[in-house]
Amino acid sequence: MPVYHSGKLSQTDRPDFNYPLRPQTRDLTVPFAPRNILVTSPYAVGKLDVRWDNPRVIPQNSGLQILGCNVYRSTDAQFGPYEKINDTPVTVLFYRDETKEQVVVDEDATRTLRYDLEPDGRWKVWAQHKPLIHPNSNGQTSTSIHDVKVEIDDGDGTFLEVPAFAVNGVTGEIQLISAPSYNQELQQVIPPRLPRQPGGRVRISYYYLRYSVLTVLNQRTFYKVTTVAVDPHDASKTIETPIDEISDRSAFDIDMIDWVWREAIKRNMWILEQGGERVKVFVRKWMGPKCPSYQYNYAQSHNDCRLCMGTGIVDGYEGPYDILIAPPETEKSVELADMGLHIRYDWAAWTGCYPLLNARDVVIRGNNERYVVGPVNPQGSRGAIYQQHFTMSYIDQGDIRYQIPIDGGQTVPAAWDAFRQAQPTEASPVINDKPTVPAERQIRGRTVTFENITWIFALAFITAKALSLMSSWLT
Repeated sequence: MPVYHSGKLSQTDRPDFNYPLRPQTRDLTVPFAPRNILVTSPYAVGKLDVRWDNPRVIPQNSGLQILGCNVYRSTDAQFGPYEKINDTPVTVLFYRDETKEQVVVDEDATRTLRYDLEPDGRWKVWAQHKPLIHPNSNGQTSTSIHDVKVEIDDGDGTFLEVPAFAVNGVTGEIQLISAPSYNQELQQVIPPRLPRQPGGRVRISYYYLRYSVLTVLNQRTFYKVTTVAVDPHDASKTIETPIDEISDRSAFDIDMIDWVWREAIKRNMWILEQGGERVKVFVRKWMGPKCPSYQYNYAQSHNDCRLCMGTGIVDGYEGPYDILIAPPETEKSVELADMGLHIRYDWAAWTGCYPLLNARDVVIRGNNERYVVGPVNPQGSRGAIYQQHFTMSYIDQGDIRYQIPIDGGQTVPAAWDAFRQAQPTEASPVINDKPTVPAERQIRGRTVTFENITWIFALAFITAKALSLMSSWLT
């Protein structure tokens, strides 16, 4: 089956010309994605709104029975992976992604019951879901006994509500009152009600955080919207726009890039191709499953943990992605620090629009020197980002970030390219070869410029050789 581009419009209002246009004969293999996807804030904490135009009015979708749209989300890395966040196709032109607080009522916690033979002896149970949160707080972890409801059957067949002694919302641990307490109303000492075996039972009710939409400075959340339609060849099946054909959107894309600034971005890319350096970048994860070595008391993981690379999130980084950055504007020096000699080699550099960088990302040069990205200053107008200016600080070779594995590399795909044009690999080693130049005379490099220089060198060599032969023939 031939592959055609979907005709969708990118953020530059251009279709993807990496594939030929569909022929006049309607190709009903996939529907066109909705246009003008916009991610905006409803000016509320923990909420983001995704909006789009009606895909039914797109001429290429005529003849299809459109069921709705699917919304996909990726955190930290705009290149994915993307997960679908709606249960059924969205039939309106709007979707609100917000922090989801799930309530659990009367969960049987008897199987988690444990009695620790400590000096004070504590009865404990654990919630099935965690973290436990304070309701209507945008996912704020709770340590209050008022945010959980505990009911105990001590073997008499009746559940009575008993206040908890302590709550650890991070681990889901709930401690029961295991010592007599004085009741002010009854003016007497009340023995503890405990689920002693046999016949003892415990059930709990609480709120837990199912998903959090962070509204912090370092959070990057990206969305894609696809069109879902009935398969014209089989009404029992559905067809959907390939997710790779859709440009991502985030709350950082406040305005669209017009044709004037598109040309400026192209010229900036030309400057990077001529004088920039190919590097690999790893995007630090800020959301995901916590590393087993994560220390909740200190809100960080071990610095030498190979599972999370010291980030506290499993796998630590997304990437590598191959980009071009401007040459350094700095001086290298060696200084004596508390832990010994340290190389101070701080860069001030800039790159294009993609990928979206943030503090604590890792940049790796071709000689395996590694740098941590400092504050990022996006440049643009009207909210559209054209450049990213940032600083990079040298990482000592004993750091765990030198253990980040590099398995090849990835280009910035055309689906995220501001000009909808395929790009070559920007950081993987490229040894150019010109068959017209002898191997002992060929100059090899790893940049686009070197390839041009080598080609010019080949033309100059051939021209000089021809002139030499012509001169000898004339004499």
